[in-house]
Amino acid sequence: MKILLIIIGILCVCFLGICIISVIENRKIVVTNYLISSPSIPESFRDCRFLVLADLHNACFGKNNETLLQMIREQQPDYILIAGDMIVGKPEQSTDVPASLIEELAREYPVYYAKGNHELRVGLYPDTYGTLWTDYQKRLEGKVTWLVNEGTALTRGDDSIWLYGLDIDSKYYKRFRHRHMEASYLSDLLGKPEPEAYHILLAHNPDYFPEYAEWGAELVLSGHLHGGLIQLPWLGGMLSPMFHFFPRYDRGRYEEKNSVMLLSGGLGSHTFRFRVNNLPEFLVITLSPEGEV
Repeated sequence: MKILLIIIGILCVCFLGICIISVIENRKIVVTNYLISSPSIPESFRDCRFLVLADLHNACFGKNNETLLQMIREQQPDYILIAGDMIVGKPEQSTDVPASLIEELAREYPVYYAKGNHELRVGLYPDTYGTLWTDYQKRLEGKVTWLVNEGTALTRGDDSIWLYGLDIDSKYYKRFRHRHMEASYLSDLLGKPEPEAYHILLAHNPDYFPEYAEWGAELVLSGHLHGGLIQLPWLGGMLSPMFHFFPRYDRGRYEEKNSVMLLSGGLGSHTFRFRVNNLPEFLVITLSPEGEV
């Protein structure tokens, strides 16, 4: 009995320690920089800087997110790209925090927004979520460019690169299993990639990176996994939102054929708010027209 009490006491202390670390980490932000080089990137896009936000989930860093805004401004980005889940898809949740942040950013930068599973969910079920989605869209109308299974050309001088936003079916976000994605699915949604152009794909769910690479995305920007909640040395993230233990992707850089995926650990969380060795982050990506790095 005494041994059992000691074990329970040790577990309680460990759990308390995790909670304390998590509270501390959730208040910090790290900026992760990447250099992406490819001969497909036009010379006019040399040193172009994309700042990627994902999985804010209503988190607030400083009053009115001033800490986050200041950190973003210090990076001097050319574009803001949103890889989904800025809101929390639960009934009666406010969207004021992400909407206010995006409105402020849109005054200074072009903002492109692709949906995550939380935006998808509240839009699909108005009987459950009321006007949450339509109100959010209306508030951001004319301030962001929504990319919902479509692409747009980003132009500098006489050159362009293509930016796409993917909105996959809710069945690809189901918990406990990985659903097969047909080879034609992405082409049916997005069309064929523009020939001889450089393609960036905002795709919230990183689990389908091989399919994104096969479609023709040279650069994939994702979120969704919150870094796996707890990052363990050598093992990586412990748990994905789809309840996969030690998922194949958690955060960082991954490569598949001629494609690179940059997976953000995200800024916020929901339901399980633990973050251990897994600081909230946003990404800054600098393009180079040189050979691959």
